[in-house]
Amino acid sequence: MDKTKRGIALFITLLVIASILSIVAVSFSYLEKVQKDAGKISALIQGNLLYKNTTEILKKIFPKGKTDSKKLQMVYTLPLILSEPKSGFNINLQCKPLLTGIPIKWLDEEFTKKVPEKSDLARGVLSKVIQKYEIEEPSRLEGLILEQVTEKEEQNNEYKPRLKYKKNILSKKQFDRILLDYRIRYDDNKVFQIPWDKYFIFTDVSDNTTIDGEYISPELISMIFDIPLDSVKDSWQVDTSLEEKRTTLKEFLAQNSSSEYFNKKLYSEKALNAMRCEETYTYRDTHFGFSFDYSNERNRNFEFNGEI
Repeated sequence: MDKTKRGIALFITLLVIASILSIVAVSFSYLEKVQKDAGKISALIQGNLLYKNTTEILKKIFPKGKTDSKKLQMVYTLPLILSEPKSGFNINLQCKPLLTGIPIKWLDEEFTKKVPEKSDLARGVLSKVIQKYEIEEPSRLEGLILEQVTEKEEQNNEYKPRLKYKKNILSKKQFDRILLDYRIRYDDNKVFQIPWDKYFIFTDVSDNTTIDGEYISPELISMIFDIPLDSVKDSWQVDTSLEEKRTTLKEFLAQNSSSEYFNKKLYSEKALNAMRCEETYTYRDTHFGFSFDYSNERNRNFEFNGEI
């Protein structure tokens, strides 16, 4: 009987020890998670400081109302890399032209009512793109996109999305959800084969925004002016060295005898102080990154990308 009692007592003791060990293990796991989360928060704070400093520098280099094509070309060609070997801290800043496509907001006729040519251009290109890539339900895809980009909500709209998302699309993520909605409804994978970024940009814009006349994408030039894409790529610069002079859209159209006239309301005559920047940095031996848009001393669309 005593052996039985001792056996029961030993079993209970082992059970208690096992329970304590499991609690300790969970506690250590929790502490590790807290420390890791705290590290991410500190990294985010560090990222915000770098973001503020970076945009202040960009404002000094590219002030509003003053454009320097050579400086822009240099920033787009050569990434900025700074490092401090002793501490191991380093940053890498890379920027690229922002307004290379049609702002998605131009699809909204209410937004472009002062310059209706903008919505005419945007809607015309949208229709051409949908036709070019042989979308199976063209009117329905177009309806889904227009329903989400316009400020006015129409009554009894048949294109009401199944997925809930914010109206007035500004980001590529929001736009991708519309494409997913269309794909779910109509089982058409072609919608994901379209290089949307070559034709449209997804960022907040002002009323007087124009497409960058020096960095507009060759795909968009081909689509708008009905010039074969191969011909555009043969003569339109994508990447050029710092020694080479870049051609502007106005010069390109003149050289290619395009019947289309150059509309200053739609395109800039020279490069714009508008860029999309991505910055990576090291914090506690871990790499983190963030991105943002900079345009005429305005910075927006900050996005912390986290650990990379």
